[in-house]
Amino acid sequence: MDERLHIIIAGEKGKILALLCNRKKLYLWSAAGGAILLFLVLASLFSFSFYTKYHNTSQLLAEINRQTRTQDSIIEDLNLKVAALETDKENLKAEFETEKELLMTNAVSELTERSELIERIVGSIGVKLPEYTKNSDKNSGGPFIAESWEETDDLLFKADKYVNAIRYLPIGRPVSGSISSRFGKRRDPLNSRTSFHEGIDFRGRLGEKIYATADGTVKKAFRNGSYGKHVLINHGNGYTTSFSHMHKILVKKGDKVKRGQVVGLVGNSGRSTGPHLHYEITLNGKPINPYKYLKVARLLKVTSKKTHFKYN
Repeated sequence: MDERLHIIIAGEKGKILALLCNRKKLYLWSAAGGAILLFLVLASLFSFSFYTKYHNTSQLLAEINRQTRTQDSIIEDLNLKVAALETDKENLKAEFETEKELLMTNAVSELTERSELIERIVGSIGVKLPEYTKNSDKNSGGPFIAESWEETDDLLFKADKYVNAIRYLPIGRPVSGSISSRFGKRRDPLNSRTSFHEGIDFRGRLGEKIYATADGTVKKAFRNGSYGKHVLINHGNGYTTSFSHMHKILVKKGDKVKRGQVVGLVGNSGRSTGPHLHYEITLNGKPINPYKYLKVARLLKVTSKKTHFKYN
């Protein structure tokens, strides 16, 4: 069998080209051409895949770069805000220190004024306020640290001592009524004989409230002969106050009372010509005139409107 192939190619002008080709060589050329074509196809596919991956990677890198720039911008904004907050903090701290200095200066001035006021007013009735003494420095030690507000601390302790002392001074009115009989010599309202009146009588309506004039402890609360229904309060500093001719007693022996607390009601019990309160103050067992303590209360009330000081 003939293994050769004749390939005849006819031209337009009748020219004929004849090619003589071996069948085996043709197969080899066909195989080589197919291999080349396959290689080209695979190379094209690989190139397309590589391009696609490269394109996606480029997009991803671009997105990462964009996000990085955004985050850098955010971080920069945060740093600016932190810096602004630090500045505001320092400004506020400076303002606070200035305001504190002003408040402390005003406090020192007010404490000094209050202490001097209390000394003058309470001194006007001959009452000696407790002296301020610092704590003992024995059995102590440690490093020295200067205190810029030592004067203020002294004033605070001093004013506190004064206010605490006033709490136990029987100042103020036990009832709102007017005075019907003063302290000292008088004509007895029942027998018209000269006698010594150891307290002050206040007019009052039956059932009107009676108030304690200082902090203390109820020492007696009972019906006391001609004094009628009677309450005695011990203030623990040599002072006692008593309230007589009550209609009703509202405290009992041993009760702790505060200035302004209701202790009973105005009445007409005992040796009395009508509803009133007999009010006494004693110092170390001796009766003293309550009127000057009423004057102190009025002065404190007047000055408290100017200094905002509350004595009760």
